[in-house]
Amino acid sequence: MTGARQTTKGALGYTKGASFPLRTMPLTSSPVRPVIPFRMTKDFTNELPTNPHEDDYMTANSPDYNSVEELIQGELNKSIHLECGRETSRSVLAAVRSVYQKKRCAFYLESDKGFERDTVRSYLKFFARLAGSKITAKEVIDHFGLNKKKNTSVLKLTPEERALMNFARMALFEPEVVFCERPLLELGPDSRSLFLNWIASETEKGTIFITVGEPLREALLMPGDAWWEEEGRFFPAQTLEDSLGETKAASEEEDSLKESDNDTIAFAGDEVQVCKVQAKAGSSTLLFDPREIDFIESVNRQIFVSVRGELYQTPSTLDELEKELTRFGFFRCHRSYIVNVQRVAKVERFTRNSFNLTLSDVAHSSIPLAKGRAEEMRATLGMK
Repeated sequence: MTGARQTTKGALGYTKGASFPLRTMPLTSSPVRPVIPFRMTKDFTNELPTNPHEDDYMTANSPDYNSVEELIQGELNKSIHLECGRETSRSVLAAVRSVYQKKRCAFYLESDKGFERDTVRSYLKFFARLAGSKITAKEVIDHFGLNKKKNTSVLKLTPEERALMNFARMALFEPEVVFCERPLLELGPDSRSLFLNWIASETEKGTIFITVGEPLREALLMPGDAWWEEEGRFFPAQTLEDSLGETKAASEEEDSLKESDNDTIAFAGDEVQVCKVQAKAGSSTLLFDPREIDFIESVNRQIFVSVRGELYQTPSTLDELEKELTRFGFFRCHRSYIVNVQRVAKVERFTRNSFNLTLSDVAHSSIPLAKGRAEEMRATLGMK
C-alpha cells in the first residue's frame, strides 16, 4: 500500500503578525498565536482504546437543533462538519461570521478563484504581506505541494490545484476559526490526504474547523463532530441510542454466527450458497454480487451500496448486510459503514481519534475507520 503524501519539513512554524478587518480580507482580526510545525505522521498504536465501542459515544450527549444559529451557538468552540445543501451552507457562513467575529477567521468558498492573472507565487506573496507575519509564500507552497505550479498563472490551475492554493492562503494567517465549503470536492487521493492531515494537525492545536457540504461520508472523515440536516433540523451523526443498538446487535450477531457456523458445515459439499444484494435503480431492482460492492453506507437513515463509483439504495439494514457479507470479506469499519476489505488500499491515521481508509475503487473513496475498530482492522488486513 502506498503511504501518505510527504510534505516539506519546517513549514508553518511562524510568529504572530498584523491583523486586518473582515471587510478587507477573508479573515477577522485578533492577536495571532504561534503555530507549531506540522507533524504529518504520529504513532498512536499504543494509545488505541480498549473499549471497541468507545468511539461510538463521541457525540452521545449532543442534542439536535432547530436552526443553523442554534447549532453554531450550541456547539460553540467545537469543530463541526455538516452535511447540507448550498442554501444551508450560506446560512452557516453568515452564522460563523456573526458568532466568531472577534476571532481570527479564514474562509474557503467554492467560488474562490483567486486573482487569475497572478502566478501562484505572486498570489500567495500578496497574502503573506497582507498577513504581516513571518510566514512566507515559499513555505506554504512547499507544504501544500505546489512547487511545480508556483510559476503557473492561477487561470491555468486545475480545480484541485486552485483548492490547494486557497488552503495555503488560509494557512498564511494562522486562523483560529476556519470555514470551508465542500473542501474535499475537487481533491484527489493525495491532496485529500494532505488536507485532512492539515486539519488534524491544526485541530490538535486548538483551531476550530467548520465545514459544509455533501455527502455525510466527507463530514465523518474530518476530526470533530459530524452533523446532518433534515427538513431544517440538525442532528448529530452519532447518538447513544445507535451505539447501544449496535453493541447489542454485535453481541446477538456473535451468537448467531456461532449457530450459522454449524449450518455452513452441514451444507458443505456440492450445494452452492447464493448471495445477492438487492438494490434499486429507478423502477428496476438490481441484484449485486458481493464482489462487485466497494462499500456500504448509511446516510440519513437510508442505506446505499457503492458499485463502480455509483450509489444504489438497498432495503436491507446495515446489521443485516454485515451479518450476510462478513463471510465474503466485508468489515464493519464504522457504525455507518461496511467496507469490502479487498478494496482497501491504504489505512491512514491523522490523530489519535482520526482514522481513514482509502479504497482502490474508481473514485478512490475515503471512508472513516472508527478508532475502536482500528486494531481489529489491522488484524483483518494482516498488518503488523
